[in-house]
Amino acid sequence: MNRNIVMKFRATEEEAADIRRKASAAAGMTVSRFLRTSAVKSQVLLYNTADIYGLRSDIKRIGNNINQIAMVANSNKSVYLSDVRELRKQFNEMSKSIAEHLKPLSYEVL
Repeated sequence: MNRNIVMKFRATEEEAADIRRKASAAAGMTVSRFLRTSAVKSQVLLYNTADIYGLRSDIKRIGNNINQIAMVANSNKSVYLSDVRELRKQFNEMSKSIAEHLKPLSYEVL
């Protein structure tokens, strides 16, 4: 097979050392053969995590509520049961939402 196309890419010293090590460990392949085989015969999975980032605001909001309840508890030495119930409700909703988003992490095969 005539391979007349040269492809170049940049790597750090550590990445280059890892590539050389893996190529050598793969039945003594040359770096060219190892990279070619890896690129042609493997799949790259790209996970779509955009939905998870939306949960950050929910987590921050609940964290603020926890801090407010803690300040009240420290100053008054008591907390309203309704505040604790609301916080528990928010936490349960957030937990369900996180589980829902993590379960079917969608991905794209390149």
